Amino acid sequence: MSTSPSPLCVCIMAGGKGERFWPASRAARPKQLLPIASARSLIAETAQRNLHVTPAENIFVITTHDQAPDIQKELPELPPHNIIAEPCGKNTAPCIGLISALLAARTPETVLAVVPADHIIPDTARYAQTIRDAAAVAAREHALLTIGIAPRSPETGYGYILAGDALPTTTATAFSRAEQFIEKPPRPRAEELIATGRAFWNAGMFVFRAADMLDAFSRFIPHMHAPLQRVIQTAGSPAQSAAIAALYDAAPAISIDYAVMEKAHNVIVAHGVFAWDDVGSWAAVADHWPHDAEGNATRGDVLVLDSSGCVVQNDGAGITALLGVNGLVVVRTADAVLVCPKNRAQDVKHIVQRLQQNPAWRAFT
Repeated sequence: MSTSPSPLCVCIMAGGKGERFWPASRAARPKQLLPIASARSLIAETAQRNLHVTPAENIFVITTHDQAPDIQKELPELPPHNIIAEPCGKNTAPCIGLISALLAARTPETVLAVVPADHIIPDTARYAQTIRDAAAVAAREHALLTIGIAPRSPETGYGYILAGDALPTTTATAFSRAEQFIEKPPRPRAEELIATGRAFWNAGMFVFRAADMLDAFSRFIPHMHAPLQRVIQTAGSPAQSAAIAALYDAAPAISIDYAVMEKAHNVIVAHGVFAWDDVGSWAAVADHWPHDAEGNATRGDVLVLDSSGCVVQNDGAGITALLGVNGLVVVRTADAVLVCPKNRAQDVKHIVQRLQQNPAWRAFT
């Protein structure tokens, strides 16, 4: 089994709509392009974090045609041709198949880390070390790696990975064989999983050799084999766009977890011990903004009186004032206002869906 060094690349998945962050997040400027936790956008933070993993020329972004121009502006350090537009969004499996094929066309031994554009990971050094350690294991074991996060609480909004036997390693990162994937369990089941001491949150980050992922696609989604091979054959040529379009025509709309990771027998979990947050709703941003003495997290021109535990962002003109309320999310933009209880923040996407159903309101999505 070869242990020679392999090129390490990073692919940032940036095709999401960020509907839970409406009204700040819109179809034309979704969550990953917003400065959610700092002065920089989430995707800019993600790119900077991964510059500690590999040089800019080895960082790629897969996004939509609509978002590609704005992402190029956000990431001027990346070569423009490293920003790749999908013909349409079909979840994470086609995206990962596409980047695996494009990089395998260069060097089949390429090791690839695939990460979302919209997560918050403040511990850059430990994150980068985990990715590099996982890349070494992926190259040595010809395995598909997923990064699991040690759970801090029995969250029901995350998937879980149950780890099996530990993998001998000399790296700073610990590794285990993946035993089972569990999709967003109810709270009692989440508590049971955490009690085992072997459960990790599924962070949606993957590390693998491009050739090994393509082998897995051939095994588990065989009708994608020929279109993927065509992408490899046409990579860098005028025929590449047509090959990518044909690939997406053939591809199912499915996540990489369902399509490959839950079925494969060579999956390894890297134990991620860095701070991590997928910041999935307005309620979650409270952990990353300054708080007042009553636990209110605010941004912009906001006045809060006799209120507690609120998340308030004012991106519009004037001032937003709260009086005598508790546990609310209030977000104001130039053309829309959101008000909801923090415990309903995950449901904001339903507002976007309702707006899309009314032709007179679609402009607000």
